[in-house]
Amino acid sequence: MSIFQTWKRRIAYGSTDMAGNIIWQMVSTYLLFYYTTVAGISAAFAGMLFFVVRFIDAFDALIYGYLIDHTHTKYGQSRPYFVWFGIPLGLLAMSLFMIPSFGGNTTMRLVYISITYTFFSLIYSGANTPITSILPSLTDDSVERTKLASARMVMTTIGTSAVAAITLPMVKLLGKGNQSKGFTLWAIILGLVIMGLFIFAFLNLKETNGAQNPDGTTESAESLSIWQSLKGAASNKPWLLLACSFILLQTFWMLRGNSAIFFIKYVYGRPELAPIFLGIGFVSVIGNLSVPFLSQRFKNRNVLQFSLVLGVIGQLLLPIAEKMRSVSLLIAGSVIFLIAMGITFTIVFAMLSDTVDYSTKVLGLNETGFLSAVPMIGAKLGMGIGGFLAGQFLAWGQFNAKAAVQSGRTITFINLAFIWMPIILLAAMIFMMQFYRLDEKELQANKAEAAAKVEPKEDVEYDANN
Repeated sequence: MSIFQTWKRRIAYGSTDMAGNIIWQMVSTYLLFYYTTVAGISAAFAGMLFFVVRFIDAFDALIYGYLIDHTHTKYGQSRPYFVWFGIPLGLLAMSLFMIPSFGGNTTMRLVYISITYTFFSLIYSGANTPITSILPSLTDDSVERTKLASARMVMTTIGTSAVAAITLPMVKLLGKGNQSKGFTLWAIILGLVIMGLFIFAFLNLKETNGAQNPDGTTESAESLSIWQSLKGAASNKPWLLLACSFILLQTFWMLRGNSAIFFIKYVYGRPELAPIFLGIGFVSVIGNLSVPFLSQRFKNRNVLQFSLVLGVIGQLLLPIAEKMRSVSLLIAGSVIFLIAMGITFTIVFAMLSDTVDYSTKVLGLNETGFLSAVPMIGAKLGMGIGGFLAGQFLAWGQFNAKAAVQSGRTITFINLAFIWMPIILLAAMIFMMQFYRLDEKELQANKAEAAAKVEPKEDVEYDANN
């Protein structure tokens, strides 16, 4: 493959996650703010909605993964889903920030919000599950997979950082003083961008690396039943650990993201810094780009643990910055945290491909789509738990959307949501990764042997030196 084709594939692959995370950024950072401050919905209702909907559809990604494993078209297994679900996702992204007045009928507004958010969540899974499931089918080279994962996160970072930085200015510009109108027009623009990116990815990606059967052939393996897929996943210990880690990761990310604007506005007391504070996410590109370098020299698990520790350090600088009223320290802590998260979110997707390889080449099971549903399960459960906690922390702190200055109780609970709970969740992930023993380098070195249908080998999954 030429350099041009290689980079086109990387950009096309990255555009899928950029599309998905543009709306993710809007939802995780601004939807709670929009519901409570602009639409006048109570924080308790919004938090409960996030919680209930996330658990209603938390495991639909497994269904999408199962469907992907049983999809056979001339365009591949995962690729068609970018069109089938990418276009509806763009339309639903618009609807989230387009709440009709219904003549002042509050009940109808709450029903509308509940329906649009539920459908958005269901379609979001269908558009994003194939982003991960298609990776093992794009190349069998672990190094190139890591570079693809890095390209994915670089483009995601560019998209989310841009949305975080310019959303409030764009809302002000488009709405001309009317926040409701501004959010609606901005959501329409983003919805069109989302659809365009998914179509671009569909046109420029090709599934060229068929899943390898246990006998070493590349013909389509026999499709597994739901029970067989569940049983196979349960026997994949690295996958189980990574699945639990995804839930913790997305919970803390959603909780922190929803609380960020409240922290900078009410705790730090500098709302004019919001575009800068929320928009410096682009620095996580440094973390994204460092992963191929780190991954070649250290085990993926160790890279992940390092990034999580670095994230905790960055978080701990924020309350110090608030006490000292230091803008430079606030930015420094955020930069360290974001670089760490750039590494984290890149390496976990590379690690997920490792667990898929482990399933295919060691356990002898072809369930790429099913196992690749992990990020969406984690995202859904994380969005539910994190969104619920964000709303509840505001409710417990007796947040008053009409008050320019919040009470000491409210400030305490915003700090808990934005700083201390994320630190606790990051620490839990660090501990959990101590039990992750998959050595991707050894797995790659024993690729030919792992392709044979044999019982899992302890020395493939576990490294005696750890």
